[in-house]
Amino acid sequence: MDCTEHNTRPDVRAFRNGSTPDMPSCSSLSRPFPTLQNKARSTTSEQSVSVTTNDDTQVDNDATLSCMKILFHDKIDREYPVQEFVKHVWNFDENDHPDLRVKIRSFIPRPAVVDTYNDAPNGVLCYPHLAAITDALLTHLFPAPIVRTVQSSVIFVRDACVSGEYTSFQPDWTWRNLQKLKNRPWDWLLLFAEVERENAEKARSSKSVRQRNKHESTRKSCKRKSPDSHDNDVEPPPKRRKQAAVSPQEAQTAKHLNEMLSHGIRSFASGFFMKGRLMHLWYGDRMGLVKSCAFDWQKEPALMALVFAALGTANLAQLGISPFLEFSPTSPTFDSYDGGHIVLPASEVVIGDNQERPSEDMVFKIDTMRRVWTDWGAVGRGTTIVPLEAIGAAAGRLGTEPLVAKMAWLHASRTPEEKFIRVVRNKLQQKAPGHLRHIVDLKCFVTRNMADMGLPRAFMDIGLAEEDKRDFRLMVMKQYEPLESVDGVDEFKVVFEHVVRAHHWVLSTSGVLHRDISAGNIMFYRNAEGHAVGMLCDWDLAAEQLSDAEYEEDDNRSFRIHPMPKEDDQGATSASHWDRPIYRARHVIGGRTPLHRYRHELESFFFLLSYVCAVFDPEQHRFGPFSAWERGNVDDVAAAKLVFYLNRRTFESSFGRTHEDFESLVDEWVTPLWRLFRGAVSKRIDIDDLVSSRDAQARKGMDDMVAKLDVEIGLLVAAWRKAITYEAFMDRLRLPLHLPTDPPCPSCN
Repeated sequence: MDCTEHNTRPDVRAFRNGSTPDMPSCSSLSRPFPTLQNKARSTTSEQSVSVTTNDDTQVDNDATLSCMKILFHDKIDREYPVQEFVKHVWNFDENDHPDLRVKIRSFIPRPAVVDTYNDAPNGVLCYPHLAAITDALLTHLFPAPIVRTVQSSVIFVRDACVSGEYTSFQPDWTWRNLQKLKNRPWDWLLLFAEVERENAEKARSSKSVRQRNKHESTRKSCKRKSPDSHDNDVEPPPKRRKQAAVSPQEAQTAKHLNEMLSHGIRSFASGFFMKGRLMHLWYGDRMGLVKSCAFDWQKEPALMALVFAALGTANLAQLGISPFLEFSPTSPTFDSYDGGHIVLPASEVVIGDNQERPSEDMVFKIDTMRRVWTDWGAVGRGTTIVPLEAIGAAAGRLGTEPLVAKMAWLHASRTPEEKFIRVVRNKLQQKAPGHLRHIVDLKCFVTRNMADMGLPRAFMDIGLAEEDKRDFRLMVMKQYEPLESVDGVDEFKVVFEHVVRAHHWVLSTSGVLHRDISAGNIMFYRNAEGHAVGMLCDWDLAAEQLSDAEYEEDDNRSFRIHPMPKEDDQGATSASHWDRPIYRARHVIGGRTPLHRYRHELESFFFLLSYVCAVFDPEQHRFGPFSAWERGNVDDVAAAKLVFYLNRRTFESSFGRTHEDFESLVDEWVTPLWRLFRGAVSKRIDIDDLVSSRDAQARKGMDDMVAKLDVEIGLLVAAWRKAITYEAFMDRLRLPLHLPTDPPCPSCN
């Protein structure tokens, strides 16, 4: 299981409590950290959510740094040549800018200011002197009336924090436009920097040599050409280390890259780390981080000038903002989405289930009355939800109802989500049209690979494996309401019934498993009569159901039924890609992961139902914590769910805080389903016990007893396979299997 596919991360509480999850094993990763209980994709609220307070900011910072060391332990490419970094990340080659090239090579910071910077006893006191150096550099490169491409500049943050959805951290300075605003959202940062002081004696010792050899390299291992070279060819960089442990300085830098990629409409993020005289450039995208060679900006001021020349000429896309996001020429600043549009080229966009092509670009206005939401975490899908309003030709084709764009970076080798949606909708339209209204309505979509997106990684020589490559996918869909917006228990019951039944019909008509049943993926809308209509969303982890023979073979391997596997056999490759243990079937969480199948999805529906009944507050429209199922180590979650099944007292106590409106649902739906799944779990335990006895007899050479136990195991396995079915599930809910308008079901008994 590739944990990077799912924006998974350790639980901060494990680090706060002094324990460390069993990392970097993917089985130890849990729900999004820091937790955002209400991600409310379609909310109009602009309130920021933060996990930090004045009392525990340092604790959260330390926990986050620990997370960074874990999440990026094999995701950092180091020692990338500086000039190549500037060329590929910010798309700047000094040879393409003759006037700037002269200024780059002639820049020398004022010695007095540099000496004052070097003598500063700490980072805070050195900021004004560094600001004087960077201001002088920008004036040297872009004197009035020359205007930089994006009207941004160096802003030192000092004592203020940068606000965001998840945490509030403080980079030392940023590249942005919001100089006059006290609130500094991560969304509008174009670049960040961390500044640390080196030993004062070491800094002062550099004075005598600063003017000498100012352009020579201080990192021979980088084997790069200096800016004075007239030859643009760069020697191959040394082998870069991905497996090296993440240092504290790297974790600090990764923390800010992670936050930038967790906010706004971005393709990548960049920044730099400065310690005294040494400077590293940093780049991050959904596949990992890249760290440049270090250079001494006091000995090599031309390299520092090269960096700022690149920043001054870069447009928004070259600074990491999505190339689909466009602003009018009269809006040169980047400080809000007012006037912003998502523009999908006619040559690339595909419309609807019938895959039509428009005759002109599809343009959508960003609806600033609703907020942009991005999932936490740099590496992974990086799902971003952008509220839209179709205008012009797009409105003529798609109408004027509220829309959203879902943007994500998915593994290039995976079947695209839009394909699954089209297959599911087409099959339902043909065979069970009554359930089509419960499947997400895909308006149009665009797919691009890394190179077509202009992603710097596509042009950097860092050897990305084929299985790690990601494609960008953008889908425009109708806006739906999050599950927590339901008006009470009756409306929730309607939504739940809709999605369970529609999910069954999807499998029956197209053979597709959703594989990501969760509260975030169950949504709804209200029709013209005001009635709730449940929606099954987010099909990016979907997969086709396997054959009965493949599932039977997988069960045989799980229970080591004849033929016996070799001792070094690791079992089936996981077909489950969920990152939410709170909803996962118990046997899809820890240990040997079985092939994913329909019964696992039914169990996820049961855990979703239990979760809602246990922690949902219908008055506040939000979910509370369910600590037993939210632990950092997913093996603990599996164990907690086993106790939930087998211990009635634990089961009952799980609903001790249930809202009074949902108490009846615990009796009517949760408890009958609990008995159903507990029976299946008990059968599984009996099978495991018999397998252990069979193996013990096999070690003694008792072949006759082994054969008898194999027969008994086979009978129990057959009964266990039939225990969890759609029919049994709906029977416990006392709901009809089918609607009056449904056709005969090919998969029902």
